[in-house]
Amino acid sequence: MIVLSLKPEYHKSMSVPRKSIKHAAFGTNDVSEIINQGDKALNENKFSEALEKYKQASELSPDNIDINKKLGKVYYHLKDYKNSIENYEKYLEKENTDSDVYIELGSSQNAAGYFQKAIKSYERALEIDKSNDLAKRNILETKNHIAALSYPAEAYEEKQRYAAQNLKTAIDITAEYMGPKYMQELQDTKIVFGETASMGGTSNIAQYENSKNTITVSNKYIYAAPQVIAAYLAHETVHARDKDAYTSIREEQDAYETAAKFWIKNSLGIKDPEMDYAADLYMKSPSSLKERVAEIYKLRDPSIAETSPNHPPTKKSVFKFSLSKAASQPIKSYDVIA
Repeated sequence: MIVLSLKPEYHKSMSVPRKSIKHAAFGTNDVSEIINQGDKALNENKFSEALEKYKQASELSPDNIDINKKLGKVYYHLKDYKNSIENYEKYLEKENTDSDVYIELGSSQNAAGYFQKAIKSYERALEIDKSNDLAKRNILETKNHIAALSYPAEAYEEKQRYAAQNLKTAIDITAEYMGPKYMQELQDTKIVFGETASMGGTSNIAQYENSKNTITVSNKYIYAAPQVIAAYLAHETVHARDKDAYTSIREEQDAYETAAKFWIKNSLGIKDPEMDYAADLYMKSPSSLKERVAEIYKLRDPSIAETSPNHPPTKKSVFKFSLSKAASQPIKSYDVIA
């Protein structure tokens, strides 16, 4: 299951500010250090701390629009959508070709109930980047939500029809890539759209639930391209194929590598932030992806085991299985596997 995002919240935002940062009492390095502290807090979901650092940096460098982008993000997480929108709009006044920020602005507008404005923001993102699947799916999702306000039954039925067809297509793509022998082992595994568990305040994109032998893809991905859904299914099949309630660093690494390889071969030019990031790491070197996965899952659970029953260090080694205390509690800790 994809519990935590591999992709840092701000990995595209760590660039050197476009304008030099000067202040009577603080130099460039001082402000950069404050921004770095805010970035670290944001990456650890310490949103109030991140806000404090970014506001401090903004006071010292009011013309640095990159800080406005960061403020927009942290205000969104704090559910202060008014300030989130204002900061994103300030950024876009000077940097109006950033499709990612238009999507983030749309999300804040959506959360604030400005649905038509949100659609315009998503459409602008799509104008800039026609292959951006996140913009496409958000447009469809928001339009369905607007329809549901007046015609709830009809909107629900339309969404269910779309979900059924999209999931079938995604499963077919996954099966073709993984192969019949591999998928035969998963013939009793149920695959559905539905509500997923949360970790760190963020819902899982997809998850495998051992007690129900079910792979669930988040309802938020109903309108995603089937290739995107299939990439997450490829990830989850690694967990489901084990048919146990344990996971480990090695298992997560294998699952992400499977998804990355799938995406490299099957993305067809479609852009998805998570899959693009995982694939980029893998193409840089397989070890880069493995290191990032290990970092994320150790952050999630410092006691997570390095290996699990079906994922020993190497096929040739003699495997001596020893679960961490947390991983040895499958129902409590690992029944839902990311």
